[in-house]
Amino acid sequence: MSIVLCSLVLNEMEWLPKLYEQHRGWPGLLQWIFVESADCIYAHVNPHLVSKEGLSVDGTTQYLKDLAATDSLITYVPYGFSRHKNIAQGKCDSRSQYLIHANPFQPDFLVVLDGDEFYTSDQQKWILDVMEKAFSEGFTGYCFRHRHIWRPASIRNRPLFDLEVYDGFWKIPLCRGWKWFSDLSYRKNHNTPENAAGELLDKRLLHKYAEERCPDCIHLGFASSVNLRKAKHLYYQARGEGMFDHRGWYVQSRAAFETWRPGEKLPHDGKVRRYKGPVPECFQ
Repeated sequence: MSIVLCSLVLNEMEWLPKLYEQHRGWPGLLQWIFVESADCIYAHVNPHLVSKEGLSVDGTTQYLKDLAATDSLITYVPYGFSRHKNIAQGKCDSRSQYLIHANPFQPDFLVVLDGDEFYTSDQQKWILDVMEKAFSEGFTGYCFRHRHIWRPASIRNRPLFDLEVYDGFWKIPLCRGWKWFSDLSYRKNHNTPENAAGELLDKRLLHKYAEERCPDCIHLGFASSVNLRKAKHLYYQARGEGMFDHRGWYVQSRAAFETWRPGEKLPHDGKVRRYKGPVPECFQ
């Protein structure tokens, strides 16, 4: 059982050192590919957060250069600006870069690991077992439940792993694992790769594991700095989310991070509770 970790990054120094510490020893790891890239739409609405090369401004670029120079398991791809004829899919080219660079390693599986996503050591091994069993049943896409740590500005004085947000928008399942095939790419959808024949990988496992016990992805995106959350919110709006599709409530839910205070209701049945889930070793 072998994997390649795939990370698309931009301005990730808030969590990046911890991310590396936590996942560098993932069982069966052949290579960890970091692609640094800015969607042109993100750069347009947040010009102060993107360099003229389409890279980070917070030290991420140098950190990854140094990492790749000292760790043979790290591949660093400074891709720069990414664009697509569909403005909602601007990340397709940049995400395809980690698929291209994974091909020489021919792993069994790929795990997409964003800069604010963490798995405990036990769950890293568990994920391999889940994917191997599921592939034997015909699945090629793998969903790991997200636990969203909740720490907006109004409660920044509380411990990091004090609260989590769930239900509503935060109940939407996300695919983070894929069976590797040669010549995978993101063409029409920046969330789901397709094979050489142009067929999207099979995500039926989303439904199989939605109500079953499955690995937790501990997501810190809603514990990030308020400024970075605002920048992402501007980006989602600028790429047309909620204007050209049904996802206006996604935008409303994400925006709540900027204003929520204890006791207030969240949009669309979102809820907040004490977090009692696993804590990654790097935060213990």
